[in-house]
Amino acid sequence: MSWKLEIYRAFFVAFGMFEIISNLLFLSLKNGINMAAKQHQEIPKEATKKQLKTKVMLMFIFGLLFFLIGITSYMLHYVNKTYFLLVLVTFALYAVVEALYYKYWKTVGFSTVSILFLLVFLL
Repeated sequence: MSWKLEIYRAFFVAFGMFEIISNLLFLSLKNGINMAAKQHQEIPKEATKKQLKTKVMLMFIFGLLFFLIGITSYMLHYVNKTYFLLVLVTFALYAVVEALYYKYWKTVGFSTVSILFLLVFLL
């Protein structure tokens, strides 16, 4: 297996676990959405609590996807490039939609990084 796939696989597990833990914490704590605003600073400060909660739930779901795909590839000793690609494409699309919705420079940066991450995977 190439070093690039090993890096992606490790990233999927680490990023996924981070998103699962942090966003589950935000969803379960009384003032968790306020804490989420500090982590998800790519969202404009004018975002409503409902918008932040939606962001937290979506990032939790993406965390699950990243983690499950990554950990499964470790257990099977095989990287299914199609699954990795599907998750990366879906995440990049989500980031682009978010950037178009907010029209905020940090969300554009977030989507650019997501697209670059996808392009590096494809190369």
